[in-house]
Amino acid sequence: MIKKVLKRFFQAVGLILVLVSIYLLVNFKHTAAFPRIISAFYSKEFCSCFFVTEGTVDECHNFARQWVPIQSFNLDQEKRAVTVKGMFVTTTARYTGDRYGCVLDPWQ
Repeated sequence: MIKKVLKRFFQAVGLILVLVSIYLLVNFKHTAAFPRIISAFYSKEFCSCFFVTEGTVDECHNFARQWVPIQSFNLDQEKRAVTVKGMFVTTTARYTGDRYGCVLDPWQ
């Protein structure tokens, strides 16, 4: 009885893995972009919160926080830049002025 249940369980897990693999292959363009979204969103939102709306560091961390945690964070107030590493991708957002606010650094 237990062997039969375990066999069905492993068959179900195998089927799920195959289906997830097929989904990822079909949507590779979109799923490959996901790691960059984490760091880009956090750096851009923190930069806008801190330099444009002049929030505190704690307020801006809460504003930019996501479900996926970041690995490192660097706020450079002299250069008006925020660098964030999330899911092994590093992104920098810079404050360009009142007209454009914060923009992502395109060279990364």
